[in-house]
Amino acid sequence: MEVVRERSAALSETQRMALLRHIEQGPIIEDRSTSNTINDRKRKAWDEITASFNASYPDQIPRSAKQLKRS
Repeated sequence: MEVVRERSAALSETQRMALLRHIEQGPIIEDRSTSNTINDRKRKAWDEITASFNASYPDQIPRSAKQLKRS
């Protein structure tokens, strides 16, 4: 049995700008350190950004943190 994944639509310019605003609120995201503590903080920050972003667009298919990182 073949699993077919649906592809999400590309982010609109408005959504991109909103994502950037969410990222700017969490300066830990841009930290280049890679210690375990920093990585945990980054993971939590991305989870918060993802929840906030998805709440901003309830009529859209929710996106994962991985999808938002790649956008």
